[in-house]
Amino acid sequence: MYHRQRKNKQRIRTKFSAFMMLFVFIFVLVCHIGLLNPDLTASVKTSFQDTLKGLFTNSSKQDTALFYSESRPENTTLSVTFLDVGQGNCVLAESDGHYMLIDGGDRSHSSFVVSYLQQAGITALDYVLISHYDADHVSGVIGALYQFDVGNVLSPDYSADTKIYQSYVNCLKKQNITPVHPQVGDTYILGNASFTVVCPDRYDYEEENNRSLGIQLTDSSHSFLILGDAQSKSESAMLNENLDLSADVYMVSHHGSASSSTEKFLRAVHPAFAVISVGADNDYGHPAQKTLSRLEAQDIQILRTDLSGTITAYSTPDTLTWSTGR
Repeated sequence: MYHRQRKNKQRIRTKFSAFMMLFVFIFVLVCHIGLLNPDLTASVKTSFQDTLKGLFTNSSKQDTALFYSESRPENTTLSVTFLDVGQGNCVLAESDGHYMLIDGGDRSHSSFVVSYLQQAGITALDYVLISHYDADHVSGVIGALYQFDVGNVLSPDYSADTKIYQSYVNCLKKQNITPVHPQVGDTYILGNASFTVVCPDRYDYEEENNRSLGIQLTDSSHSFLILGDAQSKSESAMLNENLDLSADVYMVSHHGSASSSTEKFLRAVHPAFAVISVGADNDYGHPAQKTLSRLEAQDIQILRTDLSGTITAYSTPDTLTWSTGR
């Protein structure tokens, strides 16, 4: 497990003010003395600026530090599990005994997803959210729709000319489920957490990945941005709409493809952590080195299902704790 200390803004503000008062006093004093020695004044000024720069840098690093922990926090308000479904996506969110399944991986992982939920004691899902109708996202959902009581199915408002999509439609009919096609800005409650739809802005994108239904999931302490396979055009639309996309955790879109997670978009999200759901030695070269470089350039901690297995984040009022399968 990993543990992230949550930023205490008041403490940082107090610490900064104290240092400012101290350094200003020293600077003014030495500058007064430096009238007799100009070189001394210039040296102290440079040192003063470097110290202030270091103060901000150290505060940022402390905020994103990872610490190993053996136990799950008892006061968890929201847990988000990124299931290891190989080259696909599957996320299970839980808050106060309420559950949401986001995607389900491909057909070969359907039984694993159902088994994982059953072993967790889950009998009902408040929400099943399908980001889009690619097989590596929707296939595993079908098994869950047959096995669990489902309150609401949220899905994008378009159809696909594929066998797996038709299987999904047939499943909805058999289970007497009418899906909801939410719009950007729609907000839903999940226990002590909530999630808001942030994309897509429209469904006429030629590339179906840009039609992915994406959400910002948050409790009172931490937030998660999960966008399916949204690519750069969808990211640009979100930025143009001036949405609040900030998140502590960003699930890297399209398994780390170079066509997603642009530099400008990452700056807007400003995550401390990035989770990549990807299959080991996959045929697509995911995650792309360009994407990894963009994440690393912004000092974002990276976790990957192909390296760590199933990954869970536990949010408490003060901390974000990580658990990995291996």
